[in-house]
Amino acid sequence: MKILLKSVLLIVVVAFTSVSGVFAACTEDNWTYSDGQCASNFTTTRTWTKIGACTGGVTHPATETVSCIYRGANYTCQSLSTYNVSIGTQVIVSTVQEFWNAINQAESQGGNMTILIEDGTYEIASPSHYPYIEVNNVIFRSRSGNRASVVLTGGGMRATGDTENVFGVVGNNITIADLTIGECGNHGISVNGDNLFVHNVRIYNTYEQMLKGTDAGDGADNGIVQCSLFEYPDGIGPQFYIGGIDVHEGNDWIVRDNTFRYIKSPDPSPDFLAEHAIHFWNASADTRVERNRITNCDRGIGFGLGSSSHSGGLIVNNMVHTTRDVGIGLETSPNTQVYNNSVYTQNYSNSIEYRFAATTGVKIYNNLTNAAISDRSSGSSADLRNNRTTAQASWFVGATSGDLHLAALRTDVVDQGLTISAVTVDYDRQTRPQGAAYDIGADEFMPTFSYLLWTK
Repeated sequence: MKILLKSVLLIVVVAFTSVSGVFAACTEDNWTYSDGQCASNFTTTRTWTKIGACTGGVTHPATETVSCIYRGANYTCQSLSTYNVSIGTQVIVSTVQEFWNAINQAESQGGNMTILIEDGTYEIASPSHYPYIEVNNVIFRSRSGNRASVVLTGGGMRATGDTENVFGVVGNNITIADLTIGECGNHGISVNGDNLFVHNVRIYNTYEQMLKGTDAGDGADNGIVQCSLFEYPDGIGPQFYIGGIDVHEGNDWIVRDNTFRYIKSPDPSPDFLAEHAIHFWNASADTRVERNRITNCDRGIGFGLGSSSHSGGLIVNNMVHTTRDVGIGLETSPNTQVYNNSVYTQNYSNSIEYRFAATTGVKIYNNLTNAAISDRSSGSSADLRNNRTTAQASWFVGATSGDLHLAALRTDVVDQGLTISAVTVDYDRQTRPQGAAYDIGADEFMPTFSYLLWTK
């Protein structure tokens, strides 16, 4: 009897130990998820599944609503075909007529459509006749995901008597992705709707600004432009009235991880410069411009112009090379933050300017430039800290190609910046700091660095 009781006790102890071992605390390794289709408001339903036996610890809800990954904080510059992004009715087109039929169908059914474009070149715009999207929730993207293989054009880069945009966007929640736009008399994209999303697009050879946010109504708000290329491939534009992104009355835009090349006026007069590569003005506010490369452009990034205002916003981790004027300019732009940019300026005395009496509350920290940071005696005010304005071309990997990564360790730049809570990564999305403190400029130097190659 005593032996039997001892055996039973032993079994109970062993069983209890085994159960305790199986039900260890859950970790992230015990969870996996799948995302549903991206909805018209750019959210998706994420379904969580627990794998393995565990209890307590890390938990997740059965389902939750999250931002579609290609728009969220952890997005990549891969094509949207990678994520099979689609909303509503899906239509595949391979001719100009099929393209127009799809637009007419979208308009007639009230939007909620994905238009997938087969590889090819499509001349879809002509003066007074071009895609004009008035409905909401439409996606235009190449079916292949290769932006070089789908080219949408007008009749050429020249002056026209009537408007010739490749896209006119009035509706909300319009996505344009994974294709090339150009050769038109006005703009590649003209937008007055909210929540425009431009991803992995090349815009080239437009006779006026490449992406234009108009001031009709209350303007266009909440746009995102990312992972795209804006350029004049011949090295110069057709006239002075050109620019990259030019937005009036735009609130809460994000412009990130893009490249701008050769936005230059052919007119040598200082009165006829090209407009900025990135420009928000005329009552715009709270724009975020980050991790862009601007090279061989007349002007770089502009918030406001003269008395035409911009307010708030953040300019951070950009690499800017200009050839005729300022790299970063604030004009009537109060409460703007300019952090950790690298600017190489040629043929002009200032790399960063903050101008006019309404420009107050500005913070300019941790910027690396080869020319002055100046208010041009305009009555403005700003807080300047830990900037370095004596950079030389030799400090950078490619100063005149816009590659403003540090070529070698510089003790007057590395670990010499302020810690800024709004800046957690650098141009390459490498974590700041890598050393004892933040580096000055857009690049957080790593002795054996291998920076990310974005598809821009």
